[in-house]
Parts: sequence; structure tokens; C-alpha cells
Amino acid sequence: MNKVLKGLAIAVLLLTVIGAGAVLYGINTLKLEVEQVSVTQMPAVEQQGVFDEIVRQLEENTFAGVLLTEDTSNLRAEDCTFLTYTVRFQNKGFFPAEWISLEVQPSDGAEILTLADNSAHVLPAGSRGDLSVTLLCRNGEKTERKLKTTFYVFGRQIVFDVTAGN
Repeated sequence: MNKVLKGLAIAVLLLTVIGAGAVLYGINTLKLEVEQVSVTQMPAVEQQGVFDEIVRQLEENTFAGVLLTEDTSNLRAEDCTFLTYTVRFQNKGFFPAEWISLEVQPSDGAEILTLADNSAHVLPAGSRGDLSVTLLCRNGEKTERKLKTTFYVFGRQIVFDVTAGN
């Protein structure tokens, strides 16, 4: 009987240590890991249809994105560039990251707007995924920006910054 109790005590101790290790791993992996960040530049004249639609929406006050400047008059496609920032995330945690979003932090006043993205992005546990945000800015401006990343795990908001560009 004594040997059975010793064996049971050792088994319970091992399960407790394994459980504590799993909990600590889960807590330490709540934050998404950034694997890669890239930026793509596209002159607005090459996306004239999209640019014209944005200008029309601005004139009609129906634009659903985020305005980063108050002066949107006299926008010309020749003077603007679309910058698309793409971030590859890895979720090493046990739980899905939900409502993931990227938000451009204005830096030099050349930013005009970011296009709307109203999707509910989810990154399942143990997976990788890309998320993009597109910014319209004036030509010739630097591409380096900070991107505010927000996501939720079990209703808890987690926020961190990612630096993108060169």
C-alpha cells in the first residue's frame, strides 16, 4: 500500500509540473510573433480607378477608411502613391488571436488616408497568416512607418507596435 501511495504521489507531482509548464507556455505565447514585414509601392496613376473612387467617396462624405489629414482637396493621382504594408504573424499560443487589425501611425504629415478593412481577422492557434493595410500618401515620402497591431485573446486586448519600411 505504501508503494502505491508513493507512486501515486509521484504521478500527481509530475502532472502538476507538466500542467504548470503548459500554463506558463500559454501565458508567454499570448503575443503574436512578427515573422516578416514588407512594403509595396504603387503609383496612384497605375490604380486610377481605385483612386477615382476614393476621391468620389471623399467628395460625397461616404469614405469608410481613416482620414489622416484634413486637407483632401486637389488630390491628383500623379502626386500620390499607394503603400501597402504586409505583416506575417505567427501564433505560437494555444488560443486563437481574434479581431486582428493594423493601424498606420502617421509620422510626417504626408499621409492622406488608409483604406477601410472591416473584416474580422482571426489567426488560429499554431498557425501563420498575413495582414495588410494600404495607405495613400504623397509621392516622394519615406516608407518607414509604425503600425499599431491590436488583437484579442479571450476578450483581452493586446496591443504592440511593428516598424515597417526602410
